[in-house]
Amino acid sequence: MTSVVWDWNGTLFDDLHCCVQVVNQLLDEYGLPTLAGVRGYQAVFRFPIADYYADLGFDTSPEGNFAAAAHRYLELYTAASTACGLHDGATDVLRSLHARGTRQVVISASEQQNLLAQLGPFGLDAWLDGAHGIEDIYAASKEALARRWLSEAGADPAQVWFVGDSEHDFEIADALGAHCVLFSGGHHSRAHLASLGAPVVDDLRDVLDLVLSS
Repeated sequence: MTSVVWDWNGTLFDDLHCCVQVVNQLLDEYGLPTLAGVRGYQAVFRFPIADYYADLGFDTSPEGNFAAAAHRYLELYTAASTACGLHDGATDVLRSLHARGTRQVVISASEQQNLLAQLGPFGLDAWLDGAHGIEDIYAASKEALARRWLSEAGADPAQVWFVGDSEHDFEIADALGAHCVLFSGGHHSRAHLASLGAPVVDDLRDVLDLVLSS
């Protein structure tokens, strides 16, 4: 069976501009230099999140301010992200893949309860076979989560497509021997995604043809 593993933030969920706004508010609160809009944000965003915070100027040592900053970011983001919606074409491609018998799950670096809270209002349960987030808010990696899902689902990596908006999504697909398609509307720039070697789409509906042609 063909399976599609969707990333959430930045891929199905259109929160890029929200994240830029929130991280700049956080940086301002901590007296750190703010980012120059989307381009500035995309140039530095990366996983693990602790390394990204270190690049922004936070102290990620055990005695540092990283944990407090991460909790403050989540507080600000939770409030601001309620105004975010799905990317154009998200429901179209989810519906179309489901109609063709494709198994679909969300695997996210978001904490599980936060992920479910964001998914809830959009009524995607009819098309998704599950939504899996990590156990904390620090977004170190979701590779272990993806490996566990593959094992529990009995999925053949050769028949799995990872769809995401970041280099981390590409790295996971590559490590697991799965296919990957990257979406340009999220947290990494199109130019950076294109440099990785996976197909890049500007419209989520284009994922359908890629998956069905595999």
